[in-house]
Amino acid sequence: MVAVLEYDRYPGPGPLAVLLHGWACAGEDLRPLAVELAGRYDVLVPGLPGHPRTGAALGRAYGVEAMARCVLDLVAAVDRGPALLVGHSLGGAIALAAARLEPELVTRVVTVETSWAWVAAPGGVVDPAEVERRIASVNSKREGLGLATVAGQLDPAAMAESLSSVLAWSRDPDRGSPLHRLGVFGDPGWAGVQSAGPQGTAAEGVRVVRLPGCGHWPHVERPAEVAQLVTAAESG
Repeated sequence: MVAVLEYDRYPGPGPLAVLLHGWACAGEDLRPLAVELAGRYDVLVPGLPGHPRTGAALGRAYGVEAMARCVLDLVAAVDRGPALLVGHSLGGAIALAAARLEPELVTRVVTVETSWAWVAAPGGVVDPAEVERRIASVNSKREGLGLATVAGQLDPAAMAESLSSVLAWSRDPDRGSPLHRLGVFGDPGWAGVQSAGPQGTAAEGVRVVRLPGCGHWPHVERPAEVAQLVTAAESG
């Protein structure tokens, strides 16, 4: 049984683009970028499992690969693919995993603030207190950008499992995809998120662009610039 994620749609005249939000975030964070891209793409912004607007019950589908399969199910269900995938932070890991699992459903992958050093935990163990700390930090930064808090809408089990999964993913030498064309980063060092620059890519030919003055949400802070980069990467 396919459980299709709930999503917001920003209709446009062009091909399908799916925007994937980050860990402990929400699809609404991507609204500024979606609006910019809707002039060229038919944009979908789903809620990821364990986050707001997940949709149908998805069990414990909280790992990177499991969430990637949910995204691929969505692309197949709307029957407008293949899709450009744009992922923020955890969403970038999910986009790369989706491109690896079913490359025929993906045209290109663009990652925004997705680093192989996204999270560090001794021995790969994620302490529940660390999960709570990171949720609080993420929401504090999001509120500083005018984004509504989602802390009360998060599944604690999902947050812990997805954090553990992205840690394992970040250490996988095969985590990349030839479809990965662009990695966008803000300034490094945000709350334990180390934007790795050229080291934050997994395949030759991935263009790395830094947007000075941005934090972990370039798509909120400078959506028009990010949209221009996405469009150039997808058409190049």
